[in-house]
Amino acid sequence: MPVSSQSGQRLRPVASRQNALVKKLREAFAQGTSDEGFCAVEGIRLIEEAIRSRLKIHALFVRESAQARAERILDQLSKHAEALLLPNDVFDSAAITEHPQGIAALVQIPRFDLEASLAPSPALVIVAAGIQDPGNLGTLIRSAEAFGAGSVMSIEGTVSQWNTKVIRASAGSVFRLPVMKVPSEDLTAELKSREIAALALVAPRLLQTSDADGSSPQNPRRLQDSDLTRSCALFVGNEGAGIARELFSAIDEFVAIPQTRVESLNAGVAASVALYEAQRQRSART
Repeated sequence: MPVSSQSGQRLRPVASRQNALVKKLREAFAQGTSDEGFCAVEGIRLIEEAIRSRLKIHALFVRESAQARAERILDQLSKHAEALLLPNDVFDSAAITEHPQGIAALVQIPRFDLEASLAPSPALVIVAAGIQDPGNLGTLIRSAEAFGAGSVMSIEGTVSQWNTKVIRASAGSVFRLPVMKVPSEDLTAELKSREIAALALVAPRLLQTSDADGSSPQNPRRLQDSDLTRSCALFVGNEGAGIARELFSAIDEFVAIPQTRVESLNAGVAASVALYEAQRQRSART
């Protein structure tokens, strides 16, 4: 499909890998964000999600071989955004994905306020406590939006929410849901001051019964027996080590998803199940 003359004129050819915008795109792909606060987004669908989420597109980058597919994005682009046409090898030098789709953008990351994000009542907050796999964090963010969580808090040891793989796994939810990096001490103090219960999702124990009191990781309450209609923050720990021991003193209740036949669920799936249960309980109360 040929590119319309109007859209074609919008694209500015750039052949140098050292172009300032190309370098910013490479930096954002490699580090999660650029120094100016941009994240790198690749693919038509995700760029359209960013536009629909009213995020500022700073620059669009089109691989020469993908020029025909770029027209629908160019038609949605603000007149203030740059639009660059790059040789295939220059585009590939900036995009770190194994099979680049040929269309990428520098997007201004949204800023959220901690106090405002915790304000809705009853609060439902997800805390990514050391999640390192981008796919797990992206899944967690997507499920948090789907099941009505108010925000996702990310503490020490967690992969950046602007990692390109996290953005892709979140399917654009990271553009809309408040997701922010917060020091654990600041977060736990804020939760306590707002009387938001801190719940830690831990691995289930064999022969787990309904009388478990949730006082420790060795005696977690079954998820369905915990009151998730109250204001609560659900901590989801590292894929291998779980919740860090130094957080235990800040946890009000340890909860687990009863399972059979498998040892544990991955962090993204476990968080999704817990979010569904919270939504189920809250819907039943209305």
